[in-house]
Formats: sequence, C-alpha cells, structure tokens
Amino acid sequence: MIVRQARHADEQAVDGLIAAAFDGGEAELEIVRAIRALGIVSPGLELVAEDNDALIGHVLVSGGDLGGRSVPAIAPLSVLPNRQRSGVGSMLMTEVLTRADAQGLPLVALLGHPSYYPRFGFEPGRPLGVVYEPVDSPAFMVRRLRAYDPSWRGQFRFGWEPPS
Repeated sequence: MIVRQARHADEQAVDGLIAAAFDGGEAELEIVRAIRALGIVSPGLELVAEDNDALIGHVLVSGGDLGGRSVPAIAPLSVLPNRQRSGVGSMLMTEVLTRADAQGLPLVALLGHPSYYPRFGFEPGRPLGVVYEPVDSPAFMVRRLRAYDPSWRGQFRFGWEPPS
C-alpha cells in the first residue's frame, strides 16, 4: 500500500470511494464537489491510499477561515468499508498532518467523530478560542501544529460554506 498525492484522473474513483465509505455519501460528495468547484483544495494536501493500483482511501484538506485568517480544514477522510479498521485511515491522517506541519500551517480543523480523531492530537476547538457556531459540540476539533500560537482564535468557517 502506498500513500500519494491525488491526481485529477483519480476524481471518479475518489467519488466512488466516498460513496462506498459513507453508504451513499451524498453530503460528503457534495462537500468534495464544492471544494473542487471553488478551487480551494489545499496544495499538496489531497492524498489517496492505493493498493494494487486500486484506491482504498482518500483525505482532502481545503481552505477555511478563522477570524479572517486562512486555516485549512480536513473533510472528508474516506476508507473503503472492507479496508476500514486496517490502518488505512491512520496512515492517511498521519501523512496529511505531517505535510500540513511541514508547510508551516498553524492548525487544521475538522468536524468528525470525537472518539476517533483525538488519537491524532485533535482537541475541541472552543477551549482554544476556535469556535464553529453552527455546531457547538465535541465534533468540531482542531489540531495544533508546530507553527501554532494562541493568537489563532475566533470564528471558524469552512471554505465551502456560503457566507452567513
């Protein structure tokens, strides 16, 4: 299995992967298609896991806004159902976080399962002053990277959301 940068030619296979991973995945597909249409995929931060020339996992990082400053967001992380719980998602998350850190990004945000993402260093955003108003729950999390400092706070907005 290898993890590599996604290519334009992967889009159809990635869409099928997302649909399979999320049992139809209409909401997740809508997010990915909006990110593509808006051209806000973070450079170098859309990855796929490939095994024997077949895509088995995908992670996408896109632009977001934190109080007027650009902050990336992860959405979604997808793994084929028959490969879930085999380390594919962990490999993708570890690699995308390593690459984001190497780019000097201060933090990344996501909406995700609060029992899964803390293993990668994600924590609730609100105690750090990073607030996502549509959802006040532990599902909104951030991962501080080496370039983080406490001035990174405020209202967060995913880049694919229409302005409020």
